[in-house]
Amino acid sequence: MIRSSLFAALGVLSIIGMGALPLACQSGGVGDPCIPEDEYNPQFAGYKVTEENIESRSFQCQTRICLVNHFQGRVSCPYGQPPLDRADGRKREACGPKLPCASKDDKCVEAATLAPDCTSNDECKTFGGVCNKEGKFCECTSASCPDGFFCDASSKQCKSYVCHKAGNCQTGDSKDGDKDKDCCIPGTDTPVVDSVCGQCDAKSNRAAADSVYCSCRCGVADGQPEDPNFNFCECPTGFECKEIRKNVGISDPQITGKYCIKQNTAYDSVKSTQCQVSGYYSSDQCKGLKAQ
Repeated sequence: MIRSSLFAALGVLSIIGMGALPLACQSGGVGDPCIPEDEYNPQFAGYKVTEENIESRSFQCQTRICLVNHFQGRVSCPYGQPPLDRADGRKREACGPKLPCASKDDKCVEAATLAPDCTSNDECKTFGGVCNKEGKFCECTSASCPDGFFCDASSKQCKSYVCHKAGNCQTGDSKDGDKDKDCCIPGTDTPVVDSVCGQCDAKSNRAAADSVYCSCRCGVADGQPEDPNFNFCECPTGFECKEIRKNVGISDPQITGKYCIKQNTAYDSVKSTQCQVSGYYSSDQCKGLKAQ
């Protein structure tokens, strides 16, 4: 399990927010922008355009649903970022207690913490062998931390570090001039560790504005019996009710089915794989085509 003090704090806020929101499904707020909670994890590499995600307890949406409808990358980082690599001259550099940054403008900042949960030493056999009695996490050793992480002597947790210039972060509103800026945890100056795909362009209808926003469940999945006990919403003007998640018997059936999406933005697998990506692009990781 990845631990981050910021991520944990936001999780608490999420629970508080959920308690303050009504349980009934409502259409108010459909189309409002939202940033999925996954993006507050510094090691989250971004969404894949071939998948959908339904955050059903979003504290940012009146409807409680933040819909990620076949979107690529991170909402908060439109142009993505390349992987850490000191050897090939890229601007993004890994660093550590004994590995300083090459540029004087950059500081070596902590980006993520790895500390598996535990209740006994037996659960930590493959990770240090000692369960911290107070913190209930596996204490690290220099051999237990994966590549890119260092065992911090004071906290006894694996930590990763990134060279980062203060304030050099992309946001959801970033323009072309921000392409070389880092992906960061939304609302903070904490950089993201992993490489992140750039978003698809607007023509593909898969950019954040057309595929990530507050929504509501407007019907059951195709072929499923109607559910008279669920308070389905009616889609407001400019939206249509489309199936987003089929009911294949795996996820919660009350999350499957149809949701309100912006008109003419239904997922088209052919069109989406032809999207232009103007930011970071790798054929192994990202869909679409690198913009010329």
